[in-house]
Amino acid sequence: MKITMKVFFPLASLSMALTAAFQPISLHSCGGAVGSRCGSGSVKSKHREYTRHTRPFAPLYSIFTDIESLATKAADTWGIESTLFMEPDIASQIEEQFQDRGDVIAFRVVGGRRRSLPVGSDDASPGEGRRSRFVLMHPDLGLDLATAESEYCTVIRVDNVNVAGSNTFPNALASIGVHLENVGDIVVEDSSTVYLVVDPTVAKQCLRLLSKELMGAGINLSVCEDNEFMPDGEMQEMKLSRILERQMERKKLEQGFVQFG
Repeated sequence: MKITMKVFFPLASLSMALTAAFQPISLHSCGGAVGSRCGSGSVKSKHREYTRHTRPFAPLYSIFTDIESLATKAADTWGIESTLFMEPDIASQIEEQFQDRGDVIAFRVVGGRRRSLPVGSDDASPGEGRRSRFVLMHPDLGLDLATAESEYCTVIRVDNVNVAGSNTFPNALASIGVHLENVGDIVVEDSSTVYLVVDPTVAKQCLRLLSKELMGAGINLSVCEDNEFMPDGEMQEMKLSRILERQMERKKLEQGFVQFG
């Protein structure tokens, strides 16, 4: 008997790049919690009936296979699934695979009412974001891009921070237990103001703990409203110090992740 299997992703061309970009591999779905008014310091929930997963998928699966599994689940159950944040080169390749799909919609969201980078581009122009994630759903659900972004990207503003004297924000986030896969862009507007995009599930953790890892008098963290545009500025590189990198990898391995590479 001859068995034909339809494959949606060019596995050979993406395998090496995706495996290297995601170490370890982890995907999840999350419900929506979006920001209240900037300056309030709280997160107002707009909960929808989404399937919510807090544990990673099987770590031996490659990232594109996991995304295909999420897409299939969203199409079959009429649910909404989401990936973690990723770099633009990987996101562009994944986005191309969903362009001709009729069974599922894949919204690529960056947060802060910005556009995602064009395919093949790595440098963000004004109004564009680098790191993005995908929100997957059945096409008949009627969810638009703006709603998907507000439900799956929370923008936090940090005021009165001594940017030059503080630890880098990726290091500070890792120190409070926030994995960088749950973080989008970190934009330094000026010497005392920083914006960062995070998964809504870690927003409260950031609001409560992040200031303890930063320097500055009267540091204040607040969640921006959905209609606020994230300003342009210098984007911090999403890279950890060697010591923190080893600590985070050790924690991931202890939690059941598998290291590839």
